[in-house]
Amino acid sequence: MKKILHLLFDADKFWSKMILTVIYLFVYDYLFHDFIFEQFEYMGIVYQPMSIETMTIWIILSITPVSFYNGVVNVSSYITFFLYLFVYIPFIHAIYVIPDLSFIQKGIVSLVVCALFILYMNIGGRIKLLKNINITPKIPFKYIEILTVALSAVYVAANISRMHFVNIFTQQDVLYDLRAQNSEELGEGNIFAYLRGWLFGAFYPFLLVHYLKNKKWLYSICILIGYIILFMVDMQKLTFFMPFALTALYFLIKINIHTICNRLHSFIIGFLILMSLALMSLQDNKVVFTIAAILILRTICVTGWLTQIYFIFFNNGNPFTHYSHINIVNLLTNSYPYDVPLGIAVSYHTQNANATFLLTDGYAAWGIAGIVIIGFIFYFFLELSNSISYNYQLEDLLVLFLPTVSYLLNVSFFTTLLSNGLLFLIILIACTDTTDQQKQATIYVNE
Repeated sequence: MKKILHLLFDADKFWSKMILTVIYLFVYDYLFHDFIFEQFEYMGIVYQPMSIETMTIWIILSITPVSFYNGVVNVSSYITFFLYLFVYIPFIHAIYVIPDLSFIQKGIVSLVVCALFILYMNIGGRIKLLKNINITPKIPFKYIEILTVALSAVYVAANISRMHFVNIFTQQDVLYDLRAQNSEELGEGNIFAYLRGWLFGAFYPFLLVHYLKNKKWLYSICILIGYIILFMVDMQKLTFFMPFALTALYFLIKINIHTICNRLHSFIIGFLILMSLALMSLQDNKVVFTIAAILILRTICVTGWLTQIYFIFFNNGNPFTHYSHINIVNLLTNSYPYDVPLGIAVSYHTQNANATFLLTDGYAAWGIAGIVIIGFIFYFFLELSNSISYNYQLEDLLVLFLPTVSYLLNVSFFTTLLSNGLLFLIILIACTDTTDQQKQATIYVNE
């Protein structure tokens, strides 16, 4: 039995990865056709059944990157796995079920993205371009604590009139109304919106990991309270659940880091398969249908239907942004071609269709050339992440980068970098002196 389980679930077994991934691909196709397309076609979602030849190409392209996956061995493999599952697989599937794309365009786009993900899977193992980066002198840890308290105080002082605590399970209508109201009052590009992202994605997880590691429970609770305060303003469910997810992941990893790293892919893929099929079988129930809409439409398949929105929009002759959708670039060029944010423009004002870097920073920016450009920029980020975190324990890094992963699955890379704390997280990891806060690492990101 142990040998069978080892064959089916371990990342170092080729057939384990292939079997699980192929099963998931057919489940995903079933979800997209029988739930996303059937229930939400009015949102502009399309589905052209694949021929045997097309399906064969789709399967080969979909499973090729994961054949290079050998478990979570560093920061880049951790981030890449989630992007593969929730971004790459939906992206490739969407390409092959859009009826109006030529076979040549489908082939070129899918091959380019496949090559990029093969490259990402090999970072730190077969490929390692950047050496370990050691920045000195480092910032004392207590300075980061003081800065975090100061930023939190400023955020509370500026938003205290907008703060409300809403039960996310029983008061969803109130939650959405307050979210829209606070978002409108703050406005796009408001400094306090940036401040919220920096605390959420960088300062809070950075301090929380060190406090948990050193069993400073009271300080840890203060960080959890900080997240709740952020939620009382932005009303985002992700903000509410993030502190609990970070804490749970920290203690879960401590149980057996080797098992988590080696079998993370099988645990998550297996869970998604079972959960999705269960929701599909019970979708006639109104409560289950609502849960399915959140988990299947908005989580598992969201990149798939957003890929369709972006490709159909730009294939209809609408101009690429040439990266002017980034505020800093547009400030210099004043060349943004639309009068509303990109996510609203591509959906023809029906929603705010923010998407991942492959779409927002890639295809929307410059077509296939844009995908190549952002693909290599993201590759450099993965290399940099490994290089700056070589003296951290891997189990701590998985917790530190969880908010970053959650953002990269839903928004552009540049938004994650500048607005949601990724840049500050890199700086904190690379430049903070934590020698008094943590023991010397026993599991290294890079050897």
